[in-house]
Amino acid sequence: MQGWLTNSHNLLYKVILFLVYWFFKLLYRNKIYGAENFYSGSAILAANHASFYDPPLLSVSTPYEVHFLARKTLFTPFLFGRLIRHLNAHPVSGKAQDVAVFKTVVRLMQEGKKVIIFPEGTRSRDGKLQAIKPGVAMLVARTGAAVIPVYLHGTFSVWPECKKFPKLFGKTACVFGSPLYFPVDSSHDAKQRQEEISEKIHLAISQLKEWYDQGAIGSPP
Repeated sequence: MQGWLTNSHNLLYKVILFLVYWFFKLLYRNKIYGAENFYSGSAILAANHASFYDPPLLSVSTPYEVHFLARKTLFTPFLFGRLIRHLNAHPVSGKAQDVAVFKTVVRLMQEGKKVIIFPEGTRSRDGKLQAIKPGVAMLVARTGAAVIPVYLHGTFSVWPECKKFPKLFGKTACVFGSPLYFPVDSSHDAKQRQEEISEKIHLAISQLKEWYDQGAIGSPP
């Protein structure tokens, strides 16, 4: 069973993730690859984004408790706002390069947390991998945070953006790649550095997809 079930001190988090874990396991036969690439320190989990299913699927597939950023407006309804706060959601307004978002991620990194970020910014409309937005690369460049690349398979098939409701059955998978390290380096041009980081993250996710599509043999890259 996932580590968050025993390591988290948040009872509501454990109960809901336990239910969601079995929801994906029973209805979508979810499989997890590369969990050995995790470690106890802080990191950004950078995953492709194609469905509303992506955040919960990624959350229950990790061996550690995770945190994520959510639009500030989602916290306006009192009950729903309290619920997602207990599920480690943190309210932000604006994009990844905004100061408030940057401060939130820095604080979570300093606390040793793992934060889910979808570097493509928006859900894919055709299920294909999209370009990495510059905001995430800026966060990584300035914080020196380690990045664990993630490929999510099947979420687009069971719940694409064009559908109001998901299919009840399907097949999903979550593939974790080897951590990427980007030490803070002020000697290089900031824009060039961010472009390099974006390219490496995109390449890593692409390689995980290729590994899975070719049969998921051995350990993911």
